[in-house]
Amino acid sequence: MTFRWGILSTGNMANSMAAAMEHVPDAQLIAVASRTQNSADQFAKRWGCEHAYDHFESLLANPDIDIVYIATPNAIHKDNILKALEFGKHVLCEKPLTTSVEDLELCMGTARSKGLFLMEAIWTAFFPVMRKISSLVSEAAIGKIQHINAQFVSYRDPHQSPNLFDPKLGGGATSDLGIYPIAISQLFAGAITNHSAQTVTGTSGVEEMVVISAQHENEILSTLSYGFRAEMPILMTIAGNEGVIEIPQNFHKPDNFALSFNGNEQRFELPPIGNGYAHEILEVHDCIQNGRLESSVLPLSFSLRCARILDLVRTQSQ
Repeated sequence: MTFRWGILSTGNMANSMAAAMEHVPDAQLIAVASRTQNSADQFAKRWGCEHAYDHFESLLANPDIDIVYIATPNAIHKDNILKALEFGKHVLCEKPLTTSVEDLELCMGTARSKGLFLMEAIWTAFFPVMRKISSLVSEAAIGKIQHINAQFVSYRDPHQSPNLFDPKLGGGATSDLGIYPIAISQLFAGAITNHSAQTVTGTSGVEEMVVISAQHENEILSTLSYGFRAEMPILMTIAGNEGVIEIPQNFHKPDNFALSFNGNEQRFELPPIGNGYAHEILEVHDCIQNGRLESSVLPLSFSLRCARILDLVRTQSQ
């Protein structure tokens, strides 16, 4: 079975997804849409798209497209998702799905009422490293989890990435980076039941540095930090009462981790397919082919849980 894709946007994420599709035999990229015809034409030429549009709705009206990948600015995700669903397309949308809980609930309800697939593109959850860690945690390889530390502090220049500092475009460290530690900690420790956040807000009004102290189900604690103002190791540590699992760098796109148990360390090397985005494409295909409208790894209820935390953090920073 071949799955025919269309991409909204021609930015960095769109190019990464197009590159990943070349590693998935049953994925066919047939169309792209941009705000300008020139940008769409250049993207189509680079990736061999049959159709290039200068209007999103023109792409969505193409009856040959099965799935739409949305990589537009955060602030217009909701409108793009609802329009894609209106045209009967399955949707994979970059994180965050929307910029508010209310908008997410609307998109969720629409997808379910139309019987269409919708998933937030949190690619990290599908990497082989994360799948292996999930298995080890389920097997109690480090005993009962006690604490998780996850940090994604990566410098962003407001002149080079002005959209990240523009509240009207859904900017801010919470929308850009916060979803990673907030989502991945909940994958392993369950729902966050209580939390407090310390934030530093920039002159544009978006949060630029955040540290969250959180309590999860089963009395698990986590420390989650993210922000734009410094460059730090993007690491994650899961501490159990019998051992520790550590991703020492780039936990958002991991290819290795270490398991420490009884004084011994075992290292695992699990490289992703291509640039890593192929794994979420494979998840989308598997779900649709088997009649599942949501991913069991990242169901919409999980995205909603994360969105509620993101909303609270953004509110606290104002």
